[in-house]
Amino acid sequence: MKTKAALATAALGLWLAGPAAAEKKFEASLRFTPGFPLGEFGDTLDTTGLGMDLGFAYRWPGTIVSTGASFGFLIMGSESRDEPLSATIPDLFVRVTTANSLLLGHLFVRLQPREGLLRPYAEGLAGFHYLFTTTSISETGSWGGTLSSTNLDDWAFSYGLGGGVKLALLRVRSEDSSETKTILDLDLGARWLKGGRADYLKKGSVHREDGVVTYDVYNSRTDLLQAGIGLTVSF
Repeated sequence: MKTKAALATAALGLWLAGPAAAEKKFEASLRFTPGFPLGEFGDTLDTTGLGMDLGFAYRWPGTIVSTGASFGFLIMGSESRDEPLSATIPDLFVRVTTANSLLLGHLFVRLQPREGLLRPYAEGLAGFHYLFTTTSISETGSWGGTLSSTNLDDWAFSYGLGGGVKLALLRVRSEDSSETKTILDLDLGARWLKGGRADYLKKGSVHREDGVVTYDVYNSRTDLLQAGIGLTVSF
């Protein structure tokens, strides 16, 4: 057993030390990303979005340039109510949830030092904003709809600038200690995104009366300030 444990420890050491000697070309990140609507978009929604962002990047060898893509999701407001399943089954209630959401997808070019405990970065982005509102039903007290319908959706082109800093949390050395590579970072950043015009709904925009549904539809630019805090893994 001791021999097996020693071999496993040695294998882990080689796995950490071996890649450290070669430049790591890829990064994957997961961040918590509150979103703050700006301008007329912010005046209309008057809310802060909450969501996540997933990113992938390729670091061009020997340069400070990375290219990649990121995909994010924000909840921009929701409302729920309990309703009887039907007029003929008034004693069975379901949860009806209407959620206003924003999906973000962007390609980016990032400039960032290759090494260091603190590595600031700047980036340019281009992509899209997809705004959609859905209504779903589920069992009372549960989350996530079993049936859902899209009330309204629209797309808008988006571009912008970003910046931040990465703080090294985990670093490894090569066998001869000549090189040190970061494999886990704390990522703190922000993005200013200029979004095109789109139609969308906000909390309270859906009205129901006598079996008829009507909507208060808004149209504006979809500018957004997106903050971010999370982790980045290099490999």
